[in-house]
This record gives sequence, C-alpha cells and structure tokens, in this order.
Amino acid sequence: MATAQAFCNICQSKVSAATILSDDALRRALDLGEDISVIHVFVDQDDSPADHIWSLNSQERANLRKYLSSGWDQPF
Repeated sequence: MATAQAFCNICQSKVSAATILSDDALRRALDLGEDISVIHVFVDQDDSPADHIWSLNSQERANLRKYLSSGWDQPF
C-alpha cells in the first residue's frame, strides 16, 4: 500500500494518505485508467476518528504513476 502526501478534498489540505490497493493492484488500476481511492484518518473536534476516503484526480493519478516509477521518493 503506497502512502504519500495528497490533497484531501474533505479537509481542504495536504495530508498523508494511503492507497486502498496493494502495490501490484495499484499499478494495474493505473494501467487501466481506473479511479484510485485514497484514505486518511481524520480526528474530529470531539476526538472521534473518521476516515476520509476520496478519489484522486487525473493529475494526482499521473503524479502517482511517476511516484511509483521513481522508487517511491516523490509525493503524489
């Protein structure tokens, strides 16, 4: 599972997000042009955790593809 910086549409900020797919499944999904969902845990003001899950936009998917190709050293 890849983890990197991504823009959370719910928080409206950059967060550490993880893909929901395994690395191999992620590469296949990117090759097929499928939506890629990511997740991060958000803690609300009352300290209750909530998962934010959203799909990457086309630019973020392109950045993720570069990220995977580069040996995991660039954020998407």
